[in-house]
Amino acid sequence: MVRPKRNQQHPNLEGAIKESAREQIAERGAAALSLRGIARELGITAPAIYNYFSNRDELVTALIVDAYYSLAAALAEASDGNRGNLDDHAANITAAANAYRAWALTHAEEYALIFGTPIPDYHAPMDVTGPAAAESMSVLIQVLDAVYRDGKLELGELTPALGEMLRPWNEVLEYAGPPGVICLALACWAQIHGLVSLELFGHLSIDPEPGAVEPFFEFEIQAMLARIGLT
Repeated sequence: MVRPKRNQQHPNLEGAIKESAREQIAERGAAALSLRGIARELGITAPAIYNYFSNRDELVTALIVDAYYSLAAALAEASDGNRGNLDDHAANITAAANAYRAWALTHAEEYALIFGTPIPDYHAPMDVTGPAAAESMSVLIQVLDAVYRDGKLELGELTPALGEMLRPWNEVLEYAGPPGVICLALACWAQIHGLVSLELFGHLSIDPEPGAVEPFFEFEIQAMLARIGLT
């Protein structure tokens, strides 16, 4: 590969730094991320990176935030694409589930960055990553809230302990509806996320062919819809 000359100008240096970091993570893992390695790759001096990211952890945090917003955008796009069929709530939830899976399979390194093995000595600042993480959950909340407001979602009674556990989610997600919707959203996310994670890390199928797990994923999403009462 032809490397850029030293101190070469980049029209969008911040974006170039992030892209180089993603490539490093894909090749060697997030724990091996190196600002000096990025500087060499881009043909710039290491101090030039510090104008954007003061250290490795700050860069990792930026990548995590970008990943969360990218996932949220994919879910929102799937939801928007199904607006002509708003009365079919099952289709809306299925679209969100499929978008979650598609994004994870297409952005495997970013998925692993936000949901995979913790990076040694890195602790995500929740005041920064928390709002970004809430974006994707908000899409699922909106879909389930529409089912609830349409009178097609029966919410079971929550125990006091469960209600107490869910209360902060209402605040973080800025959702004024019943905690039962939050509970159901978390349960749906857990099922979708669990299926996708097992597939992505090669634990669901002996067949290595891409898409081999898709029939099982579809089957389980239908089971999830039946639990909600939408089949």
